[in-house]
Amino acid sequence: MSRRSFLKTAAVSSAVTVTGLHAPAVHAAKESLKIGSWGGFFEEVLAEKLYPEFTKATGIEVTSTGTPQGDAQVVQLAQAIRAGTVPLDVSALIPIPMTRASNADVIEPLDLDKIPNVSLLSPETSIHNNKDGKPDGAAWFFYYNILVTLREDFPETPTSWQSLWDPTNKGLIGIMAQPEVSNIIDITAATYFDGKAALQSKDGVLRVLEKVSELADNVSLWYRDEAQFQNGLETGELPIGIYYNDVATVAQSQGIDINRVFPTEGAVKNPAFWAISKGSALVDEAHEFINYTLDPDVQSLLARELGGGPVVPRATTNLTDEEWGRVSTDAPTITPEYRLYTEWGDWTATEFSRAISR
Repeated sequence: MSRRSFLKTAAVSSAVTVTGLHAPAVHAAKESLKIGSWGGFFEEVLAEKLYPEFTKATGIEVTSTGTPQGDAQVVQLAQAIRAGTVPLDVSALIPIPMTRASNADVIEPLDLDKIPNVSLLSPETSIHNNKDGKPDGAAWFFYYNILVTLREDFPETPTSWQSLWDPTNKGLIGIMAQPEVSNIIDITAATYFDGKAALQSKDGVLRVLEKVSELADNVSLWYRDEAQFQNGLETGELPIGIYYNDVATVAQSQGIDINRVFPTEGAVKNPAFWAISKGSALVDEAHEFINYTLDPDVQSLLARELGGGPVVPRATTNLTDEEWGRVSTDAPTITPEYRLYTEWGDWTATEFSRAISR
């Protein structure tokens, strides 16, 4: 069971009507706007909750398509475009695939004048720029890596990432196996070093990896399938570890007695981007769609339905304090040093594997 399959199985649907949108109207396109998002829960929720409302507001029809995640998503898109077809007008991309798609020149630069709601975003964390410095991706939600613990095992909830190194937690911890997914290198740098500054050279990264290697006795499972960790939580075999906040929230709602912690050093905050495919015949409509998803009312819908953190300021949404606290945080967060997983990707993967194998 994948992360998204678990969410799909456990999610409780709620009917939300989006009103009061502040998006400029456009005429209906002669053909539908083809939008790709990760298959399963994400694609189903967007197709059922978001796209119909977008069509009502703008007259633009949407064809929804499920896509793989990661490199496979970029490879499929690039192969199709180079073969002379444009399978998707708009794609949802997480940071590393976003950068790879940008570098592969298979996505269009964005015209931010056509996305007025982008003024609500923080450019540093919510706009992706291509190698020429032009914007080509706009974030539409944030997802967080947090610390989770079973209440039965941890009646006093840990509040720091340092608990992962605590010798009393030997053999109890689960962490994602891919460093670009767990961001354990970034977490270690923020917890024991001077954050991103420690990751600006390979020597600095190696020093951080020395600290990562100290986790070897504590980590019982470096997991690739989130359901493995979920099972460990349910059985009590893995009562502490790194998990996605949205999945942890659903796990709580389904009766798994866990604490979700945004650690004092910061939860890891990653954006998910929208990008427009190179050669799309519906560039204007694609811009209109991106602008629509950044409307605060729509951001509130996405928070409730997908469990993602809004990219717009809290005050602009209609989320209650409780709803906001489930999907986001006002505390400082950790932004990964993405160069580790792009420019230095192969080297980082090799050195990380060595560190956790000691």
